[in-house]
Amino acid sequence: MALSKIMGLDIGSSMVKLVEIDRSKKGFSLDYVGLAPLPDGAIVDKSIKKPDLVGQAISALHKNSKSRTKHVGTSLAGKAVIIKQVTMTSMSDSQLEKQIQMEAEPYIPFDIKDVNLDFFIMGDRPEKEGAMEVVLVAAKKDYMVEYVDLITSLNLVPVVIDVDPFALEVMYEFCYPNVQEEIVALVNVGAGTINVNILKSGASQYTRDLPLGGDSITREIMRFFDVDFERAENIKRGSQLENVNPRNLRKIFQRSVDYFVSELQKILDFFSTNVSYDPIQKIFLSGGAAATYGLASTMEAELNIPVEITDPFRSLRIDEKVFDMDYLNSVGPTMAVAVGLALRDERDKQV
Repeated sequence: MALSKIMGLDIGSSMVKLVEIDRSKKGFSLDYVGLAPLPDGAIVDKSIKKPDLVGQAISALHKNSKSRTKHVGTSLAGKAVIIKQVTMTSMSDSQLEKQIQMEAEPYIPFDIKDVNLDFFIMGDRPEKEGAMEVVLVAAKKDYMVEYVDLITSLNLVPVVIDVDPFALEVMYEFCYPNVQEEIVALVNVGAGTINVNILKSGASQYTRDLPLGGDSITREIMRFFDVDFERAENIKRGSQLENVNPRNLRKIFQRSVDYFVSELQKILDFFSTNVSYDPIQKIFLSGGAAATYGLASTMEAELNIPVEITDPFRSLRIDEKVFDMDYLNSVGPTMAVAVGLALRDERDKQV
């Protein structure tokens, strides 16, 4: 039975990304990649503030794809999403399904009636008889409704609602099946959020979102050079550099990068102290801000961990007559979450 195809729709703070992957007996092949910038303020703290503008961007991408597929998978992140790994009394999936509201309530800092809950059982805890490790995911209902209502208003069907760190995990499992390192950190640096998902032997052990990202660099450029958001974005990306002192610009980048890395260091230290004493052996860096000047090199030097820029297209069949490989290489890190979503199947559970 063929898998039901969905399009991966990643609605970020600064741009919308859309990916379609075809599935056949020959393997998985890339059908479409597209991204569209969003104006400043369209998405704030992952909440949709200007649905008309966001909807126009999504519609334009879908029209450009010429796809007949109406089913999409999208994902959530930020402060309205809680992911916790907790210890519970051992029980089956079906038992926990029935008791999830009651079992999860002590761990969720929202009214349990206001969230949608999902979970997956990681396995028993051998050192504690009758106990198991469970990952709980809670997303505020009103926050989800914004995304679902927007997508359905565009005559599209949201069949999978994921969370960014787990979409990254799906991408990683597909694209890097032969990685030898036992413990890796998937770090996705977006415009407003840094997603961290630490995997051990391919299974998620710890996730965390940081309210940081490339937009903070843009805001600093706006303040320092007294320019508007659009000009600051162009300066950040290396264009419109006239009348800009490169030394001052490098200082802005380095201050922001140092702060990103120091906050990431806190997460990795917490993981090493409280979750696993085994060291993290590699970082896979993705996101629209992954190519930020000095980020990968500073991360590698300060954390003393090898860093690799993620290529989410590496295991897909790609027709080089259709796709510009230089373009795919340049946008690849930005598309990591969208690729993970496109690899989902509509039979997957929603949050």
